[in-house]
Amino acid sequence: MRVLFCILSLFVAFNLFGKEINVTYPTGMFHLQLIVMRKKGLLQKEFAKDGVKIKFHDITNGLEQARAASDGKIDVCASLNTTSIITAAGQNIKLNIIGAVSNPINTLALLTLKPNIKSVKDLKGKTVACIRGGTFHQLLLEALAKNNMTIKDVNYLPMSISQTYSAMLDGKVDAAVLTITQMLDAKKRGARVLITARGLMRPKLVVAVTESFAKNHPSWVGRYMKVQNEAMEFIKNHKREALQLAAEDQGVSYKDAEWLHSNTNLIKTLNKDDIMSLKDDIEFLFRQKLIPKRVDILSRGTAIDIIFEDFVKNQISICAVSSPSILEAFHASSDNSLRYN
Repeated sequence: MRVLFCILSLFVAFNLFGKEINVTYPTGMFHLQLIVMRKKGLLQKEFAKDGVKIKFHDITNGLEQARAASDGKIDVCASLNTTSIITAAGQNIKLNIIGAVSNPINTLALLTLKPNIKSVKDLKGKTVACIRGGTFHQLLLEALAKNNMTIKDVNYLPMSISQTYSAMLDGKVDAAVLTITQMLDAKKRGARVLITARGLMRPKLVVAVTESFAKNHPSWVGRYMKVQNEAMEFIKNHKREALQLAAEDQGVSYKDAEWLHSNTNLIKTLNKDDIMSLKDDIEFLFRQKLIPKRVDILSRGTAIDIIFEDFVKNQISICAVSSPSILEAFHASSDNSLRYN
């Protein structure tokens, strides 16, 4: 028995040697848990004892994160908006949500520097820029729809966050969808908020992995979420230090970091409002032709704990929600047309 144990131990050590976990680290996004995890070395320390290295990748665009995960280049999408996950699902890229990050309702906004633009209605015929296919894009579409307009009523230019920000400051576009540091800096330069996500949509940032990664490395996924929860506890007990780390990471003042924290709404799991809003997001994105079909995003039977067995063959499995009854309510209230592949 002792010989067998030694052989198994050597096998495990050999199997882990040289392994690494590739994690996205979107710069310019206020994901305080991830900032603490990286800056305090929590994630690195957790896996170092097994000889597993953590490699961070700066990928901000949500769809690019999803595609990188699908291609095997990324293991953990550490801060990914659910709009991008739904859009990816429409392209047959399947991801599993293993945890939640935040609800940045107040830190996502449509802004302008043009004095003659007073409201969203004034954007008719004007040039507007933002990322295509993610939460930024959805906010723009939702804002236009609320004012009885469509994307055809504006000159829409898809750009990265940095390109969008620069284009607005340079006067090359009339309005732009921005978030976090770019939004704060734009406001300091005289930009005015035309509308935020509040009352329009419910942005949801989550942690996601591919189905194959979750099946092949369930302990890694569980340990990742354990570390994220430890980071949440650190933020709770050492708020000032956490915000100082965030201010340095984001290149903003402590006061700005404090404002971002108070307006980001950090979360561990998706609650009832989050889950129910996913259904609305899917329907809206389908009507806007951002997805070719209504996708099935919630599997029955998932609960508050991370679940690794019996992954259903859906585009997305929610593996971390705040109550099993939420899923039952979602499926009970959803039309059958929302649940086919």
